[in-house]
Amino acid sequence: MSSIENRHREITSLLKQYGTVHIHDLAERLHTSLDTIRRDLRQLEQQGDLRRIHGGAILPATGDGSYQERSQEIRPERTTIARYVAQNHIPDDAIVFFDSGTTVLEVARNLKPSFHGSAIVLNPAAAVILADHPNANVIMVGGKILKKEMVVSGAGTVDEIRHYHADICILGTCAIHPELGVSTQNIDEKASKAAMISQSSEVIAIATVDKFETRMPYKVCDTNLVSTLVTGRKLSESYLSNYRTQGIEVVQI
Repeated sequence: MSSIENRHREITSLLKQYGTVHIHDLAERLHTSLDTIRRDLRQLEQQGDLRRIHGGAILPATGDGSYQERSQEIRPERTTIARYVAQNHIPDDAIVFFDSGTTVLEVARNLKPSFHGSAIVLNPAAAVILADHPNANVIMVGGKILKKEMVVSGAGTVDEIRHYHADICILGTCAIHPELGVSTQNIDEKASKAAMISQSSEVIAIATVDKFETRMPYKVCDTNLVSTLVTGRKLSESYLSNYRTQGIEVVQI
């Protein structure tokens, strides 16, 4: 086996183990130059084995299926993030917007029994879960259901959102980039996300590692409107500094 094949095998093995790799760590571990590592990452990206980001690479995204398919994926990262947010970032008496997304759904599922505030939800599946919560006041926003995203949307949805003033918005993140902001693939969902952000005192964005340094057609907001960014995989400090310098609290679980 050639030295190139050995490096590629080691890089893909590390990605499967950790979810992300960084060029400086790889160069030191594999005893080679940064230029060689960059070339390796380009080749592996062309093969579909990874996706390059600033300073390294992550596993390629796998979440293009239906909402039901994505929600049934076994994603320890998603569960870890959701439990942390539910237990540490939602006060018992808060008024909270719950956005769309499978990780946001897990936050609803893991909400503390002592929570006795109001949960304003756009995801019908989250409403069903929270209906069994012993103390939560559940408000289901109306609108047309986007079946792939499993979320309500439309002009009526946006108007209803604007009737509320929330303490926290738990924002499902389709794509986030330090310079290009938060974006989504559906123009109707863009409007409802933007409305929730504008009506919330704090925005907690949840992002699995595959959402970083990506963009989708419709911009939701500038990155600096996010108060806290929670992710479940270790990204390099140099990369995360792109968010911290904008005043965002970055939490890695």
